[in-house]
Amino acid sequence: MNFSFKKVIRLLLALVLLFETTYAWEWSDFIGSHLPSPVVATLSLEEVSDLRARDIKRRLARNHGYSAEELARILDKKELIHALAFEEEKIRLKYEDEVKRVLLKRGIITAILLVLVIVCWPLLQHAYEVASVNFVVYTDRKRHEAHRCWELKSYAGMVGCTIMFVLDLMQAWLTASILLSWVMRSRYFFPTPSLPIKPGQLMGGEIARSPMANYGLNVGPMAVSWGMRFVYGRIESWTGRALSRAHQTQRRAARDNESEQERAARKARKQARREERERQAAMRVPTSTLPPDWMQPNNNDSDERGEGPAPFSTVHNDHTVGSEDKQYPLPSSKEHEEFLEQLDCHVSEFDELD
Repeated sequence: MNFSFKKVIRLLLALVLLFETTYAWEWSDFIGSHLPSPVVATLSLEEVSDLRARDIKRRLARNHGYSAEELARILDKKELIHALAFEEEKIRLKYEDEVKRVLLKRGIITAILLVLVIVCWPLLQHAYEVASVNFVVYTDRKRHEAHRCWELKSYAGMVGCTIMFVLDLMQAWLTASILLSWVMRSRYFFPTPSLPIKPGQLMGGEIARSPMANYGLNVGPMAVSWGMRFVYGRIESWTGRALSRAHQTQRRAARDNESEQERAARKARKQARREERERQAAMRVPTSTLPPDWMQPNNNDSDERGEGPAPFSTVHNDHTVGSEDKQYPLPSSKEHEEFLEQLDCHVSEFDELD
């Protein structure tokens, strides 16, 4: 059996996860709270029956808030056992209700997440494909920039590319922090200043004193994002100028060391490229595809009396146009035939009137 490198890595990872148990995180950290833990261990009826009366009274006083007067009224041990068992049962039932509530909450959240994933699966798949393409384009561009800096031996360009890469990581961190801040809180979010703008306070009057004045928009992340984009644009422009200067320096050094034959060959290649561009530009000019006879004025269509060109032709059998040497067929159409028939009727009426 032939195993690829990716399959071997996946198999090793599966074996590690199979034999190694970790408790770094749980699925309940994302969809709900942990199960509630009981404050004290509850006792069953059999365990309460084995206790002495003094221990039962002490437990009722410490854990369940019984006063000395209430305990003094209970004289029989059976009543003490029933009282303690009842209090322990209440604690146990309360704990079970809390567990059921948490489990129900987890089940509802899990069901909603599954429904959203199933409904939005095409959108998620498309988003994954778009992200994959953008990642490939970004990595190819950065690889090309690094390779270009290495070819030109531009240390300033290398520094600029490194700074732009760091800024890209910071922008991705800021974007992820802004998106996740709508649904969760974390200390690992991008540190942004709080610059709230509250329109209600600017309006004055009763609106400024109403609860609506407390609502506002935090423009701190926007200001940080704008500042990072501005710095990125400046660094990119500076890096481009540095690479351009390095390219010009390298090109000038190469021209200083070339011979007369190499210079003549370079000029010949430049002239050939110019001629090729001119030829391609001339080929892009659109040419007419109509027959040449159609471009000439038609002076042959005249009536029998020679009073000028006829407004229309009454001959419909020859569905061709052009000269005698070249005949170009016209497209046949039912609507065209009906129009010509109506035209014949009108022409015959005019002939009868004459």
